[in-house]
Amino acid sequence: MAKIQVVQIQGQVQIQWRAERAPSGRWIAVCQPMNLVTEADSLDELHSVINEAMQLLLVDLLRDNELEAFLRAHGWKARLPVAANPADVQFNVPWQLIAEGAHDSARRPY
Repeated sequence: MAKIQVVQIQGQVQIQWRAERAPSGRWIAVCQPMNLVTEADSLDELHSVINEAMQLLLVDLLRDNELEAFLRAHGWKARLPVAANPADVQFNVPWQLIAEGAHDSARRPY
């Protein structure tokens, strides 16, 4: 089994995800910098889904040899592993969830 290589995304990175509760009761989260949208039944589940969505996007970009250009376009950088299998790379991306309508209808970071 291959060893997982962790890649830290660096730069002015604190990616914000904005989440709102839909009329159905599910949480919908949007991340404009990464052009991602995801949903879940709870805020706890949403945290897991967000991590998975970012991981899948970054692995796809790495696999397609587009990751460096994507990071550069956002002012981010990372020390990428040389000749690594994209499936063996785990990305560590700092992010924050801003939940609108959580409990008291106020904006709250989670």
